[in-house]
Amino acid sequence: MAEAPGSDEHGGVANPNPLDRVLGAIVPRAVGAIDMDHVVGEVDIDHIVGEVDVDKVVARVDVDAVVARVDVNAVVERVDIEALLERVDIGAIIKRVDLDEVLANVDLDALLDRLDLDAVLDRIDLNRLLTKVDLDPVMANVDLNALLEKVDVAALAKRAGIDAIVSDATRGVVGRMLDLVRRQLVALALVLIGAVNHVFRRPAEQRRMSSGTVTGELSGGISRLAAWVIDAFVIATAYGLLAAAVVNLISLLTSTTVQTGHHGWEWAAGYAVFGFLYYWIALSITGRSIGKGIVGLRVVGRGDQPITPGASAIRMLVYPFSFILGLGLVGIVVGKHRRALHDWAAGSTVRYDWGDRPAELPAPLTAWLRRRTQASPLLDPAEVTVHPPAA
Repeated sequence: MAEAPGSDEHGGVANPNPLDRVLGAIVPRAVGAIDMDHVVGEVDIDHIVGEVDVDKVVARVDVDAVVARVDVNAVVERVDIEALLERVDIGAIIKRVDLDEVLANVDLDALLDRLDLDAVLDRIDLNRLLTKVDLDPVMANVDLNALLEKVDVAALAKRAGIDAIVSDATRGVVGRMLDLVRRQLVALALVLIGAVNHVFRRPAEQRRMSSGTVTGELSGGISRLAAWVIDAFVIATAYGLLAAAVVNLISLLTSTTVQTGHHGWEWAAGYAVFGFLYYWIALSITGRSIGKGIVGLRVVGRGDQPITPGASAIRMLVYPFSFILGLGLVGIVVGKHRRALHDWAAGSTVRYDWGDRPAELPAPLTAWLRRRTQASPLLDPAEVTVHPPAA
């Protein structure tokens, strides 16, 4: 096979063209002699750029290859995010957002599952929120009738303890009024006791009452008199109602009219029996009658133990004899143990007892007794226990 002209056996150019040899010697020297700065300065860059067809250039650029060669991390590090955000027009962006389409693509269930409601509620200022709520329109739209129909008022009242609250409030008012009356009766009784003690020189009585309470102390005559008046009214009223009921029942069953004006001794005997039963049953069960309970007194037996039914019966059998000329009642006023004749017979005494509350003296009287106690040379101050009176 014939060799190409000018080629040696190794594929090189054996005999180069004389023109190529001349250019090869001249061009490098010519390029080296060119002042590139001068040349670039003489070039009209704006004219050249204006003549460039950018669309054709961009069309020929391989974007994927360019992006693949870009170091994104380095680019992001050189971006000034704050300056970028300052130049962003958020309002214009929001105006171009289609919220309906965005919300349509939002999975609310998944969003709520990821929401920490406790943290949200902790950050909400409820007071500030409520101040901005206009309650009038809200209440105007509430159907109170329908709302009340769904409310179980009985269950609500039961859970709120309305009955207990009303009961406690009622007992509280009645109790305070009753204690006020009791204190005034105690004050009057102590005035009488003070006069008797002055006559009989009994300072120890004053010492015991200087503590501001008379719970467990022997009852005074004024308190017992008030209790007797209440019991007499209760017995008379109850016996009158019972007698009227019996008379009406007899008239209804026998078709006869009972004349209540006749046989007065029978009615008197019935009254005596009724009074005996009234006191005997009350004292045997609770140690006090209705009148004594209202005034705050209790009848106790020997050794301050609860009075027995037998002692109560003896007390009531002797009770009428205490009223003969009033001699059997003198001991209540002047006696050291304040016993009437029927008390001596039954071995009973009557003491102040207000139940679950202390039998308190009026505050001014307590202060006076305290001063009298401290001023008395016959008393040992160490034996005096002072309790502040209730307001």
